[in-house]
Amino acid sequence: MSDARAAHNMATAFVFMRTGPAADDKMCTLLDRCLRAGASDLLWRPFNEGVLLARIRSLMRDNAAPRDLHIQSAEGDLTPADNGREEGLKTLIFSTEIAPDEAAQPTTLDPSPIDAINQSRQAEDKICAVPLSTLMRPDARPSEPDVVVLLTRTKSVEHALSVMSQMRSRSHMHDVRIILSLQCPSPEQLARAYDLGAHDVVTDSTPIGELAPRIDNQARIARQLQRHKRAVREGLKQAMTDPLTGLHNRRYAAQKLRGMQRTCLSNNTNFAILAFDVDHFKGVNDRYGHAVGDIVLTSLAQTLRQNLRSGDLICRTGGEEFLVALPNAGQDEAAATADRLRKAVGAMDITVKAGLAPLHVTVSIGLSVQDGRVAIPDMLEQADRALYDAKSRGRNVVAIATAA
Repeated sequence: MSDARAAHNMATAFVFMRTGPAADDKMCTLLDRCLRAGASDLLWRPFNEGVLLARIRSLMRDNAAPRDLHIQSAEGDLTPADNGREEGLKTLIFSTEIAPDEAAQPTTLDPSPIDAINQSRQAEDKICAVPLSTLMRPDARPSEPDVVVLLTRTKSVEHALSVMSQMRSRSHMHDVRIILSLQCPSPEQLARAYDLGAHDVVTDSTPIGELAPRIDNQARIARQLQRHKRAVREGLKQAMTDPLTGLHNRRYAAQKLRGMQRTCLSNNTNFAILAFDVDHFKGVNDRYGHAVGDIVLTSLAQTLRQNLRSGDLICRTGGEEFLVALPNAGQDEAAATADRLRKAVGAMDITVKAGLAPLHVTVSIGLSVQDGRVAIPDMLEQADRALYDAKSRGRNVVAIATAA
């Protein structure tokens, strides 16, 4: 089954079993093996059709998440190779209890069920109990759990469904997997639990030992989704970042400049573009080698970061060329900033080799200031023309282009 599921990325696999005379521990072992082999769930017969359909809807929502990220995983779906753990990732699993009403909410749980689950699990991460109020507070916890097991007391099913729905609506709980443990639920309540966002549901008739593989299965799913999201974030970062300097690249600059232009038009303000070029950079590469040239570029990037505001845009647009955009900056302010940056770059001491004098470089800067009514390509062209003017005037100067 695991091979078949890996071939169909995030495909849903069900296993239906007749209720048999096997002991609970054997059933729990079977459940763990099925989940590790790639099954989405194991349902014991007989089961309610409405509950089955709600479970299918729940799994369809789960399976849509990786597809929405447009990730094609080379490793397929969760397989036994995961071993329930990823190096460097600490899983925090919490258990809390839902009382019939908030006034009766206990601050602690009977430790015996938690101890029994921990003893049956081989994972290093242990379950611990926390008050429900801790999970429900509006501010995000420093480290959110991967899995939450919500335990209900008798006759608190409706309250439990309400609490879980509220929990799922909180932004800092979106990635938390929720297992809901209900006492004496009706089939309709079980179906609603899945439709309201429970990732798994057990009842008071579920053996304690069955919770362990279900918890571990949800933890594995949480880890896989975390890997998918990290891959997407890393891909987006690489698409918009210059790998050498860590600055944004030309693609990101084009998008950001359009946003600055819209802001200027709506606020009736100006913004400035500074086009940088390292003077005689080819000579640096020819004399010292490209490794030193790279040090020059990274040192320049760091100097720009240190001398600009957090809201300013800094990009490497290619080779020894850089671009800085200053929102809410008129010509006088932008010209003063450009000259300050020029002096800061000229003051850099760049180590070439131990025992040798530091290398110093200069930059020429072309400045264009606009009110947002000039197209971005035209504004960039104006800044480039000003940059060429700066170089023709002997380099290490700032040249200003006025609006057409």
